[in-house]
Amino acid sequence: MRGSHPERREVVVAGAPWWEEFGAATAPPATGTVEAPAPPVTHHPGPPPAAPVPRPPRGLQVTAAVLSVVLLALLGLLAARRLAAPGPPTAAGTGVPTAVSALPSPTAATAAGGSGTPGASGSSRSSGSSRGAAADAAATAELQRLRQQGLTAHPPRGQWVAQLAAKSVGTTDPGQTAANGSSTFYAADILAQSRQIASGVAGGDVFVLRTTDFGDGLVDARGNPYWVTLAAGPFADADDVRTWCASMFADTPAGDRGNVCLPKQLTPPGGR
Repeated sequence: MRGSHPERREVVVAGAPWWEEFGAATAPPATGTVEAPAPPVTHHPGPPPAAPVPRPPRGLQVTAAVLSVVLLALLGLLAARRLAAPGPPTAAGTGVPTAVSALPSPTAATAAGGSGTPGASGSSRSSGSSRGAAADAAATAELQRLRQQGLTAHPPRGQWVAQLAAKSVGTTDPGQTAANGSSTFYAADILAQSRQIASGVAGGDVFVLRTTDFGDGLVDARGNPYWVTLAAGPFADADDVRTWCASMFADTPAGDRGNVCLPKQLTPPGGR
């Protein structure tokens, strides 16, 4: 028999655990690793996006390109015309325009000594020449006087003479130097050459005629006659003239002698 103390029985009441009765603050700690809370994410604002550059309409771009091409083409055309435009002739080394001579183009010029086939001539003198119109007018008058003397003393009748020079006004002869310092002969230069010949080897038998005074009346390209300086002789024929030329111009090579002295027959003009 057990004691008189009554038996104590533990009454278990079914239900939620005891800690839930007091809330989560009294709950036992959970087992395992507890993750720390993630830090808050801070967003930093970046630079504002660049504003778009406005672009001109495509039509304006095309128009501007076309205008640029046209402008460049015009400038190039103007430059080409300026370069191609001929300027007036200038004196050497000065750049100052000079007057242009109105002389005709020369043909075959007379060679040294003034004979042979004369060149073409003109009746006008360059404005830059050192000789004036008055000097040429006086020389022409003197040549006309000498011509009249020649026609009186030696009228063309078929006789043989030696031709020593033949030039019309404006004849250019690269092989000779005129009294004016150039190779172009004007009236004063022709007179000076004739006087020089008369005072030389030919002596006093020299006279002056024009080519229209005998034979076929030879003229230059402008219709101007040649002034010819002749030696009278007497000569029997052409060979006689050549013998005389060889004697008078012995220092001139035989190949060039025909340009300083050659036979000429003075027949009446037009074959009369």
